[in-house]
Amino acid sequence: MQLFELVSPRLFRPLAGPNRAFYAELLLLLWEECRHTADYSISRAEAVSRAEDYFAALAKPLALDADDAGDEAEQPTRDPHTLALGFLLRLRRTGWLEEQPGSYEEEPALAFVPEVAPLLEALEEILNPRVVTYTGKLYKAWQLLQNIGEEKSPYENVLREVASDLEALNKSLRALNASIGHYIDRLTRNRTPQEVLELFDQYEEKVVAAAYHRFKTSDNLFNYRAYLEEELDDCEAEHLPRLALDYARVERCAPGEAAPAVRALIQKLRDSLEEMSTLMRQIDQSHIRYRKRAVQRAQFLLLSDRSSQGSVTALLRRYAEEIKTPDQLFAPDDGPVAKHLHLYPAAVFGPKPLYPPAAPRSETPLAPVRQAGLDAEQLRKEQQLLLDYARMAVTEENVGLLAKQALAARSAVAASTLAEEYPRDFARIIGLHTYSQSPRRAYDITLTGNWVERGGFRFEEFILTPRREDADHGRTE
Repeated sequence: MQLFELVSPRLFRPLAGPNRAFYAELLLLLWEECRHTADYSISRAEAVSRAEDYFAALAKPLALDADDAGDEAEQPTRDPHTLALGFLLRLRRTGWLEEQPGSYEEEPALAFVPEVAPLLEALEEILNPRVVTYTGKLYKAWQLLQNIGEEKSPYENVLREVASDLEALNKSLRALNASIGHYIDRLTRNRTPQEVLELFDQYEEKVVAAAYHRFKTSDNLFNYRAYLEEELDDCEAEHLPRLALDYARVERCAPGEAAPAVRALIQKLRDSLEEMSTLMRQIDQSHIRYRKRAVQRAQFLLLSDRSSQGSVTALLRRYAEEIKTPDQLFAPDDGPVAKHLHLYPAAVFGPKPLYPPAAPRSETPLAPVRQAGLDAEQLRKEQQLLLDYARMAVTEENVGLLAKQALAARSAVAASTLAEEYPRDFARIIGLHTYSQSPRRAYDITLTGNWVERGGFRFEEFILTPRREDADHGRTE
C-alpha cells in the first residue's frame, strides 16, 4: 500500500508553499489543542478564534496561497479573520483537517485526520526533542531474564519485552550519536567566543548529563553485558521448550516453527548488545570530536579581530600548524578555503622554512654518559610505594578484599571502627559505599543517619554486613 493511498496527495502542499512557516506554526498550535481530545477535534468557532489570535499577534500582511480548486492568489491582507478562514480552508482541502457536522446540541467541529497524527508528533519532536535518560533499561532486562524460569509466559512477558527495550535503547543511542554534531553546530554558529563557552553548560545539561552520563556510569553496559549474555545462553539451553510453546501460543504458529524463531530472537538480542557497544564507542568519538571543533571555533574567534587582515593571518597560522614537512608546501590544497583564496606557501613562508638549523660542529668530542649505580634502598622504597598505590586503589576487587578481611571474624562492623582499624585504608572504606550497588559485591551496607569524623574526614556512618542471600534463589548473587 502506498503512502498517498492513505493520505491526500496534496497533503504537503501547504508546507512547501510560500506560507509554509505559518502553516507549520498554525498546525502545531491547533494540534496542541486537539492532541488530548478523544477524536483530535476542536469546535470550528474555537479553531477560527485560535487562528485569528495567531495572525493578530503576527501582525504581518500575507497573501493566501493559490490552490488547485480554482482559487487565485489574493492580495496581501492583515485582517486576522480573513487569514484564519483562508488558512483553515486550505488545510481542509489538502487533507490535514476534516469537518464534522454538528447536531442540535453541538456545533460543527474541525478534526485532524488520524493518519496525520504521527506527522504532527514528528514535527513537535523536531522542535522540542525529548531528553532520553536511558535509566534502568539494562537493569530491567537483567531482572526479567534472571527470573524467566518462574514466568508463566516467558516469551510474551520476558523475551519479547527485553527485545523491545533493547531495540528502543539502541534507537535512542543512534539518535543521540547523529544529533551531537548538529547540536554543537547550532550551539556555536554565529556566536561570540564568550557565548560559545557559556553554551557548553547547555550541552552538558541536555546531552551529556541528562542523556548519557547515567548510561556511562551506573547503567553502564559493562556492568550488565556478561550477565545478560549468560541469561541468553540459559534461555537457549534450558528454557527453549517453554519459550517455543509460549511463542506458538502468542504468535499462533505451528510448534515446529516456534523453536527456530525463538533462537533467531535470542541471536537478535545478542546482536543488539554488540550494536550497543559499537554505538557507545561512536558516541564517545563524536563527543570528543565535536567538542574539540567547537573549542577550536571559539579559539579562532578569539585570535581574530574580525578584520580582513586578521582573518588572513589566522588562516596562515592554521596552514603553518598543519604543514609538517617541506613537501606539503607544494601539495595540492583541496580544503574549502582553496576555492576562495589562492595561497602560494613557498612565497609566504620562504623556500626553506621547515629545515632544521644546522648546529656548528665542535672539535671537542662528546663526553661519555656517566650512570651511577642503582641505590638498593631507594629502589625498594619506590617498589613499595608502587605496591601501596596498587593496594590503595579504589577498585571493586580491592574494596571486596577489604570487606572480606573486615568480616572474617564478625558478622557486622561500623565504618568508624574500620577507620580506626585500617587508618591507611580510608579511601577503600569510602569505596564500600561507592560499590554498594554492584551486583558482584559480597557485602551490604546500612546507613545509620549519624555523621562521624575520622582522620579529618566527615562522613555518614554505615554498618557493614555480609550480603543477604536471595530469598527466591537461595544463593548469594
